[in-house]
Amino acid sequence: MIYFGQIAVWGILLVIVLLGAAIAVLWIVDKRVVKKALRPSIHMPRVPQSLWLPLFGAILLSALALTGCIALSLSSHAFWPVFVILLLCLLGSTPHAFEVYLRSLKHTQAHRRYLMANGATHLESLVPSVRRSLRAAFLPLLWQRSSAMPLAMLVFFCTLMLCGATIAAALAITLMTWAAAIAAAVLAIILTIWLADRLLFNKQENITAPTGNA
Repeated sequence: MIYFGQIAVWGILLVIVLLGAAIAVLWIVDKRVVKKALRPSIHMPRVPQSLWLPLFGAILLSALALTGCIALSLSSHAFWPVFVILLLCLLGSTPHAFEVYLRSLKHTQAHRRYLMANGATHLESLVPSVRRSLRAAFLPLLWQRSSAMPLAMLVFFCTLMLCGATIAAALAITLMTWAAAIAAAVLAIILTIWLADRLLFNKQENITAPTGNA
């Protein structure tokens, strides 16, 4: 194992110098690339402040539940690293999925009232919006070209290898973590919708919480 005290400073300085040279070349060739990198655009989900508590509560509970399941097969030392990975995955998917749910509720109010007027229950009237939110929570965690998940899992796999795990063990842990992230994402958005339901609707089935432009 490599400890922090064994890391020499010369390699770090060389990497910093080469990084500076690379940035200088980019600045000369195309300043817009460097300016865009220095000012990254971050999309904050448009969720009302009153609904952030059930959202974060659902994310935390889901991450803890699935990390606990993985911890049954792994050492207790792996609990916090896996928990952090699942938490980051959920923070990247669940707020966006909940935003999709709120946006769908706003734009399908007439359809929801039509369903209820024809005998649908409250839960049945929410199914179209729930379906869209589940899709939004699930797709970012799949192994597809536009997803960051393959790169994240590859980095996690390489980290396990550097920490002394065998190829088979690292592959098994990586696949378990990926499966847990998908299960946690589905669980988190369902919990969020369930916890936020009483804050969103009154007894007359009207949306009481502001959805803004969501």
